[in-house]
Parts: sequence; structure tokens; C-alpha cells
Amino acid sequence: MSHSQDNKCQTVSWAVGDAPLELGPCIAAIGNFDGVHRGHGKVIEAAIDAARKAGVAAAAVTFDPHPREFFRHDDVPFCLADRIEKDRLLAAAGVDRVIHVTFDDNLRCTDAAAFVTDILPAIGVTGLFAGSDFAFGRGRGGDIDTINAMGADIGITATAVPLLSDENSAVISSSRIRAALQAGEVGQAATMLGHDWAVTGIVQLGDQRGRTIGFPTANIPLGALLHPAFGVYAVQIFDADPQAGFALLGNGVANIGIRPTVEDRGVLCEAHLFDQQPDLYGRRLAICLKSFLRAERKFTGIDELTSQIAKDARAAREILPPIRQTA
Repeated sequence: MSHSQDNKCQTVSWAVGDAPLELGPCIAAIGNFDGVHRGHGKVIEAAIDAARKAGVAAAAVTFDPHPREFFRHDDVPFCLADRIEKDRLLAAAGVDRVIHVTFDDNLRCTDAAAFVTDILPAIGVTGLFAGSDFAFGRGRGGDIDTINAMGADIGITATAVPLLSDENSAVISSSRIRAALQAGEVGQAATMLGHDWAVTGIVQLGDQRGRTIGFPTANIPLGALLHPAFGVYAVQIFDADPQAGFALLGNGVANIGIRPTVEDRGVLCEAHLFDQQPDLYGRRLAICLKSFLRAERKFTGIDELTSQIAKDARAAREILPPIRQTA
């Protein structure tokens, strides 16, 4: 997993109706970039190469919220990354600027022509790179050819980047990555992503039941993040302070699910950090899934649960590479 954080990357938000950004011209990759997978990386790399040759900033233009969230309010959680993690991954990909365009009713009602002649100039885009399946504007009425036709007179060009396929000639997509995670195939997901998938968020104060049975946990609600296969995972745990970047805390074991034995509500990631007990409350962590150990199940009581957690911890230690403790 890439843990670099480019602090020089500028992150801005813009909505239809806002004043134009006064940041100078840029050549941008555009897309939802959920998870920032290897296919996204190919588009971003093409935009960066063109920007460097032109001597302008390289940008990533994305949408917040994800259009699927806007149109399908009652949909199950599906996001592969929260906004902070998405920004980190885009910065690590090498762009100079991340532009979040607010997806609201104003944008939904914007037709393809206005997107090209009004929105792209307002955010400083002179060149655009997108996957060959990119469509935009009301009713998805525009494509790469639309941009080139309408942008010719105002100095905007667009380039379609062929979709990236795996060794089986299947296109790498966020949908396939979600399916892999929901099947517990974290290695397959990581191969498509180009990095480990992680649950990210702020550690919440829980009932501290784990501490009483010898396995204190850092509890992170999944919120809008995709729900992977419920169960137990071997994990690596990182401090994910947005200002400081990723710092490895150590190996561990984590349960993701609804905790059927203790009958709690809500989907949680409960991560136990091996051999350390730092105060993690209120800190932003990234729990990187390395291997799926077993499915979540209900136990007869706390004693059986404690015994199984000990077995899970031993199994995770056998899978994970030894690391030097850093906290």
C-alpha cells in the first residue's frame, strides 16, 4: 500500500454558481475515482504527463458526493474510500491539485454544452483525460468527442484513455473491487487497487468489553464505507493523521460486522493491535485488510468468544510478516 503523502497537493471544492477558481490553468484527469485503483492511475498518469509537457498544473477533478449517493439516497454503503483517504491517494498518485466539484441539483441539471463551456473554464481545465467510457452532463449526454467539438473554440481538448484490463482481459473497475471485498477476496481487491483496502476513520469510544477479556480494540464505524464480507481479518494498523501521513503502528486482527454475540447494532471495525496498548481514542486510523480469516458468527457466550479471538490472533500472527514495533 502506498503510504506517501504529498503535502504540496492543493485540495479545493467548487460548486456550480461559485466564482471561477483563480489557480491558473491545469490539465486534469476526471472521474469519480472511488478507491483510486490501477485503472484510475492510468488516466491520472496520462494527465500528469501531458501537464508536465505543457508546463501547467496536473489536477484530478472528481465529484462530491459520488453521483450514486446523490441519486440513490437509500442505497447500501458502497464507497471504497472516504474523502480524506481519496485525497491522500490522489495526492500520492502525483497530482498537484484535487478539485472536488459538488454534485448537487445545479450540476445534475447542467447539460453537456454548459459543462464544457462554463464549468471546465471556471475550474481552469484546458485539457481533460478520462476513461473511454466517460460520460457527463444531464442524462449523461456528453462524451470525449463532445468536449473536443465544443471546446475547440475555447482552447479545451479531451483525450480518452483505454480502460485497463487484468491478465484475464477483464476491465479493472470499482464495481469488481467491491464484489471482491464482499466475497472476502482481499488479495484480489488489492491487486486491482494497487494497494491494500482499508477501513479508515476516527476511533470511537466503545463499551470497552474487549479490554475486559484481554483484547482491547479500536472501534471505527464503517459509515458510508463499503461493507466487506463480515468476519475476522489479519490486518496492519496505521495512524492516518491527514496532516502527518500514514505511520505504521503494527500488526493486528480485526472483526468487521455487527457483533452478533453481544447484540450491538451498527457495522463496526474492531481492530486489536498486537503487543501494544496505545491510547487510540479520537485518532484517525487506517485498518488495512491483509487476509480474510473466517466469517462472523455468533458464539454461546463470552468464554467461547474469547477463546476464538485468541485463535484468530494466532492465525493472524502466522500470516502477517514480523515488523518492528513503532508505537
